[in-house]
Amino acid sequence: MKLLSLNCPNCNGPLKMVKEGTFYCQNCDSEFMADYDKDDVEYQKMKAEAELRKQQLNLAESGAAERARKAKDQFKIKLIGMAVGFIILLIIVVPTVVVTLKTQREAQEAYMQQQREREERQEAEAREREERLKQEEEERLAQEAAERQAILESYRLSTDEIVADSFFTENTNKTFLVQLWDNTNLFYDNWKWNEQPEYITSFFLTAKDEDDREQNILISIYKIHWDKEYEDRTEHYVMYDGACFYNISRNEDGTIRSDYAPDSLTYNSEIVANQFLSGYTDYDQLIRQEIYGNADYEYVEFTMPQDID
Repeated sequence: MKLLSLNCPNCNGPLKMVKEGTFYCQNCDSEFMADYDKDDVEYQKMKAEAELRKQQLNLAESGAAERARKAKDQFKIKLIGMAVGFIILLIIVVPTVVVTLKTQREAQEAYMQQQREREERQEAEAREREERLKQEEEERLAQEAAERQAILESYRLSTDEIVADSFFTENTNKTFLVQLWDNTNLFYDNWKWNEQPEYITSFFLTAKDEDDREQNILISIYKIHWDKEYEDRTEHYVMYDGACFYNISRNEDGTIRSDYAPDSLTYNSEIVANQFLSGYTDYDQLIRQEIYGNADYEYVEFTMPQDID
């Protein structure tokens, strides 16, 4: 490729390229064409090829950029779609969750309210039951107190009232004698009653503790005569024994209440001439032990009527 002067051959003024291969003089405005030789043609070809490759590369780069842009746009679209979907999901789900949570909270609050009301109702019922039981207990105690008072009133007897009830004294004397006979426990046939038991005295014992149901005890003491017979003689012995009536009280008509079922005064027995005899050989010992020995009772001595045949 030849190097050509860029000055105007006419006026030697500077040349300016108008387009590829065309120049004009800035002084005289003359135009000139470039004279290309073979090397210039090759150069232009190479330049054109380079330009083509450049354009192709630019096109390729433009295509890649376009594809990248499209991929980026698609990615953005996907992101937007996901965001929209997420927003839609939130729009749908969040209210549902809120409603569900609200419903659950309301249901829980309703359950708790029902639970509180049930507990309050149970507490109220428990209080009412406690009050009712307390009232019933108070009524029961009051009734028992009234009954106990009535019983105590019926137990408050005097010896004059006991003696005045002839039916009571007569039956008491008879059952006393039966009790004395039942208390006999003989081992030998040569023992027998010498005569009817001899009545000595009676004691009326009243318990000091008013809550004790065995308030009154009626005790009568008898002198019992025993004979032990031998072939050639008869020996005479004396024992002191008696019987007790418990819970003596007054009927509404003023008469004395009793079941006429006396118990033995004592289970004391003594050996007399090789025979066990119920009672005491010493009268004073019987009184000390069976009457004075009842420290929980107050006693009054009196005499029962003895007009029984």
